[in-house]
Amino acid sequence: MTLPFVVVEAGPAVLADARADLRAVGWHVVGRLDDGPRSGGLVLALPVADEDAAAVALFSAIEGVGLLVDASAAERHVVDRLCDDLRRIGHLDHRVSAAGPLLDEEERAVMDLLAGGSTLGAAATALHLSRRSADRRLASARAKLGAPATGAAIAAYRRRLERLPHPSA
Repeated sequence: MTLPFVVVEAGPAVLADARADLRAVGWHVVGRLDDGPRSGGLVLALPVADEDAAAVALFSAIEGVGLLVDASAAERHVVDRLCDDLRRIGHLDHRVSAAGPLLDEEERAVMDLLAGGSTLGAAATALHLSRRSADRRLASARAKLGAPATGAAIAAYRRRLERLPHPSA
């Protein structure tokens, strides 16, 4: 299984977006690991502000844990070294700014269903929305993604998620 290593240097909105991207492809983001097994699509979310916290993150990655690192409070040399070390282990998704416009939770829910093959009507039903509300959320997501049509919006949304490995892979 290829593990995700995501290091975020931007603000809380980009961190929340990265967390939502991980969830969208099937990862379960947790704040701490219990003594149980460390498999099954778990990603550890932790802040890294200094070298000690970076070492904890690195050792977790070596032990086979996916990471979502909030490095917004860390000094440059700490972030650079952590990123270099994580690249030696696997693929790193290093986010220093938004990877495109940030979709809100409602827009993301509609896009997740559409990207999974649902029709807009089925997505509206699944989300307990009127068709008109679902259409407004889709239109907003299309505008944020810079897509002239629904198919282009779905393709753009899928491209955003392609950089993250799936838990089953």
